[in-house]
Amino acid sequence: MEYRYFPGRLRFRDHILRDEDIRNAAIKAVKIICPKAEITYTEKTSGILATYPSNSLDVEKLKALTPLVLEIEPKIRFYTPQKKQFILDGIKKIEEKAMELFS
Repeated sequence: MEYRYFPGRLRFRDHILRDEDIRNAAIKAVKIICPKAEITYTEKTSGILATYPSNSLDVEKLKALTPLVLEIEPKIRFYTPQKKQFILDGIKKIEEKAMELFS
């Protein structure tokens, strides 16, 4: 999965985002992190882009989510439908941690 942070933008791109359940879970997590974000999904690139006021996100808190992203990344990289629930569970952990950090 490709994920990038720039002040005012978070981008995630990977073919697994074409799966509606995974995409919706990822968008839900991003909305917790950036409630003011405008989130768009582009089917052609399998990408989610969140744009938000750059001063509304604490980058240090965002860095705390990195270990959770890295935990699911190997399953994403070599995705098979059997790994879907593991990925969804991993996204749920990210949501829970994000709620703790950003609420």
